[in-house]
Amino acid sequence: MASAESFQLDDCSFSFSMQGNYDHPRIFRNINLKVTHPELGHVGSLYAVKILRHLCENAFLEVMDDHSDELQQFSLALFDKFGRVKPWLYQPGNRRGTGAWGKELDNSTIVYVLNAFVNDKLRGKGLGSKMIESLLASKYVETGTDTLMCWPEPATKMEQNEYEELKRKQNGFRRVGRTGFFGYSTDPVHPSHAIPLEEDVTEIGGDNETNGFKIKGLSKEEIANQYPLHFAITNTKGQDVVDTIKSYHETNPASIHETDAYGYTPIHIALCVANPDAVRVLLELGVKEDMKNTNNVEGTTPFESLTATMESSRTFSETVLGEWKGYENKELECEFLMKRAMGESTMSDTLEEYIAKRKFGCTCGICAGGWLSKRMRFRLYSGGAEEAREMMDDALAMGLFKNHVPCSDPDMLVDCVSDYLPPHLYSSIYETFYIGWQSIFTVIADFLDRTGQPLSTDTIVARSASETSAKFFFEKGGQVVYAFDALTDGALQQSPLGDGFFEQVWQDQDVWIKLPRCENDLEFNLVRQMLGLTRNVRWGPYHGMMCIGSYREKDDESDSEESDEDGKSMNRENIDEDDSEGRKTDESVDLSLPPIEREEFKRLMDGWVPSFVRPVPTNFGLDRLD
Repeated sequence: MASAESFQLDDCSFSFSMQGNYDHPRIFRNINLKVTHPELGHVGSLYAVKILRHLCENAFLEVMDDHSDELQQFSLALFDKFGRVKPWLYQPGNRRGTGAWGKELDNSTIVYVLNAFVNDKLRGKGLGSKMIESLLASKYVETGTDTLMCWPEPATKMEQNEYEELKRKQNGFRRVGRTGFFGYSTDPVHPSHAIPLEEDVTEIGGDNETNGFKIKGLSKEEIANQYPLHFAITNTKGQDVVDTIKSYHETNPASIHETDAYGYTPIHIALCVANPDAVRVLLELGVKEDMKNTNNVEGTTPFESLTATMESSRTFSETVLGEWKGYENKELECEFLMKRAMGESTMSDTLEEYIAKRKFGCTCGICAGGWLSKRMRFRLYSGGAEEAREMMDDALAMGLFKNHVPCSDPDMLVDCVSDYLPPHLYSSIYETFYIGWQSIFTVIADFLDRTGQPLSTDTIVARSASETSAKFFFEKGGQVVYAFDALTDGALQQSPLGDGFFEQVWQDQDVWIKLPRCENDLEFNLVRQMLGLTRNVRWGPYHGMMCIGSYREKDDESDSEESDEDGKSMNRENIDEDDSEGRKTDESVDLSLPPIEREEFKRLMDGWVPSFVRPVPTNFGLDRLD
């Protein structure tokens, strides 16, 4: 019988299988590798997850949190809620690390290695490296586009030996920024491959010793005694904190530059806790050099810490509370003061104007209401309201309505918006009702094109008051919010967070190119919130298939299974592929496409394309940019 001493890698067989994750089978594809030896049996295994971020729409962080705590921490560390890499990874700064990783990750499919196991007796024989090499050579990892990532912490799921094995030079993994995560690019010319192992950077942030600082828990009393100025900035405000800082400065001018146990200076603390009174007086006293300081446990400048605090609070509100009420005024005041001190644009001359413009994340300075950007407005107009109105004209021309007989099945209308009418209204969809439903989109389209004001239910209701059909629509229980639901969700499906169809149509058009960019350009959840589409309510589409092949996870438990062509029940978890000898494969599983039949997609596209070929608005409010 073979022993560990006589073990040879060539004697092993490597068997792969792929399964759809139970909760999100289209987004997460579980890759399992089992290594067996003819005499020793099971000697190693590897578990990885292929993450199709483009199917997450704008719920990337929530979806990652659904999978596991580790993927949640991974996503929060490197990506925003849209699944795009955070700016600090490609912009100059301490946290960027070697600078090898950047925006290319936005277009890369992540294969995340969650677990690696090797038989205790066989460690140090190269089996860990061989498993990684086998994964890279398998059909589940696409050379040139996929990126392997992992968090090789011995204290978590990866054993110490596999941790060291993964860091060896021949494996090619290099740290992403200065986080705890490592990446391997399958692109042979990726910058990370040019970095020698000994030149890779160290991690900042952690549990015990970080960035040269010995971290230990300090009680409130200990902090107050050892770092009284820092303590005062954290716990007092108004004139009290101003007087305290000035008093310390008069006694010892160097006090406003001293660091605490974590390397934070007073200006750092003031921004971390968003204390504008402290920030203002510290800037007046002179802390210019401290504004560049990154010698602390997080490796961030004071302004970077403020930004991180603001985004963290926003992420918590959006993902956990389900509603974000805007940045706090004290955070925005600190941001305004710091931008002025750093010579950056503040979009306005006064703090009051800045808060009004920036409250809901606007970075262009001209968002209607501070939340509806020019590009979002154009999406809702051209790819939404105007398009819906024209498609509804086609539905009316088809003669689907009979006298005094409702069209109780919205799918028959083929307009991509009527499926957003709740089922209790189906018995009311007479021709007059439908014309009233169409008039809502006409009014919205006109409002978006001709004004620079933010959308609201009251405004659209008021503008629809003279329409007889609209009155009938409202009398039967119709609401403007149903149209808002259809417009925002449809625009989301066609955006870069969906299938990207809108960009394919408009990206080369002058009217689109000239519109200013803003951080709110893809904030669909924010727009829906502002329009009254609260996240704790069930909205459309209520049944049927979304047009343009959008991906949507199904809510009902009855949807947790799919049926094959013979009508047999097939659990999503068991849609798998086996890459072992005598392999069996399910070639019908297309990992690159949303779950929609190609023929149905083609049929819908044939109906959509002609209506996009129409005269575009001459300026779409470009004259109002100033």
